[in-house]
Amino acid sequence: MLKKIFQPKQKKFDRPYHLLQIESSMNCNLECVMCPWVDLHNSEKLLSWETFSHIQPYLNQAKEVDLTGGGEPLTNPYIPEMVKAVKAAGCKVGFSTNGLHLTPDVSETLIQLDMDWISFSFDAATPETYHRIRQGSSYETVIGNIRALKALKEEAGSQVPHVMMVFVMMSGEHKNFHELPAYIDLAHSLGAEYIIAKNLDVIVKDGDFERGLFSHAGTHLPEVVAVRQQAEKRAKELGISLRLYNLEPRQQTICEQHPVHNLYINYAGNVSPCITLSYADNRVFNGERVHVPCLVYGNVHDEPLETIWNKADYDAFRKLYERRLSVEQEAMLQAILGGDESEYSLPDAPEGCRTCYYLYGI
Repeated sequence: MLKKIFQPKQKKFDRPYHLLQIESSMNCNLECVMCPWVDLHNSEKLLSWETFSHIQPYLNQAKEVDLTGGGEPLTNPYIPEMVKAVKAAGCKVGFSTNGLHLTPDVSETLIQLDMDWISFSFDAATPETYHRIRQGSSYETVIGNIRALKALKEEAGSQVPHVMMVFVMMSGEHKNFHELPAYIDLAHSLGAEYIIAKNLDVIVKDGDFERGLFSHAGTHLPEVVAVRQQAEKRAKELGISLRLYNLEPRQQTICEQHPVHNLYINYAGNVSPCITLSYADNRVFNGERVHVPCLVYGNVHDEPLETIWNKADYDAFRKLYERRLSVEQEAMLQAILGGDESEYSLPDAPEGCRTCYYLYGI
């Protein structure tokens, strides 16, 4: 009874999928030092219009579509048409890009299409650090492209696409975290509204674990803590949103990928809960290399998306997280009522998630 009283009423969603992440490309024009998917990149791994057409009937069942995957979306010539189709279905839409191919003409098209957001992967405040990390790119070109987008938005009187910038913080030979405060100023000057300063969270290559800033032991470099504090202060002064992730892994009830309502479709049409479970069967967790099975529940060429979504094994995967969320809610209720919340323990997460840093808030 108490659970019914305190449980918020569930809204009825006419769009059962909160987010469809549709990989428009597993091809990339750069070789970034921290990219977990660099060995998978191939110029032929583009989402074809035929594959997209198998997904298109379900767009009106999604609230939002992210056209990002393991590659660079702007290597796919169909991106403008895909954005147009998603908007026609009434969804929010955007993608992450390295910005090298975001010419003024492309920006103008995206503004005209009312694309909702764009995220730039840009990991430095100085050209020297940027070129060491984003190998094959041009600092000046990308900065010019982002400035052009800002100017074109102002000219059109448009608020969209909203601009995010993502900074992957690293130490070691690719150290860049010390540039984060200056990066806040740079991003603000480029019209960014939101900055995400993230850790190396998908680690598949040797050496990447050592380049990360987080620690399972809870020991952190004082310089890292100081830089984060400086960045937070500067972001507050400029009125720009800054998201910083944990420096110590702490298991969450469910990760931000939220596979209960979201799903991932790769360039070939394979359906998985997220990109990591689609590809990363060989990864590093707490300094140890681990092997976990990839999870692909079907392909949109072979069967309808709703059939794949409702398969028993996929449903069982989601129910593990539904149970974890339910236990968390019950524990919170007990805490409110003065009971002992410690008697509630979360069920184990799915096997492939237990060694994924997304689940640990990293």
